[in-house]
Amino acid sequence: MSENVWFLMRPQEAQACGRPEADGFLVRRGSTAMREGSLNVKLDREERDRLVRQDILVPDSDPDLYRFSRDHLFSSSSVAGGIVKDGKRSGPQSWRRPSDGKTIGGILG
Repeated sequence: MSENVWFLMRPQEAQACGRPEADGFLVRRGSTAMREGSLNVKLDREERDRLVRQDILVPDSDPDLYRFSRDHLFSSSSVAGGIVKDGKRSGPQSWRRPSDGKTIGGILG
C-alpha cells in the first residue's frame, strides 16, 4: 500500500487520521481521540493513560477530546482505534479511506 494513503476514523466528535506501516499503525499528529467515548469495557485504557502521561495525548480545546501532539505508532489498527474511540474497536472495519469509504479490511482483505 502506498505511504500516501491515509485512512480516517470518526467516532463521535473525534477525528483521527492514520495509515498501516510495516511495523504497526501510525496515527498522525493533530488527530483527536475521545476522552470518554464508549460505555463498553475499555480494553486499552491503560495504554491510553500512558499516552496521556507521556504527553502524546494532550487536552484539546474541546473538553471532550484529546489531541495527538505527535505522530504515534501503535501495534495495530485495532489498538489505535480503541484509543481514538476510548473503547473496543475493530481497526480493519473502522478506518476508512476518504476517497471511496473503503475500510482497511476491505482493501487489504
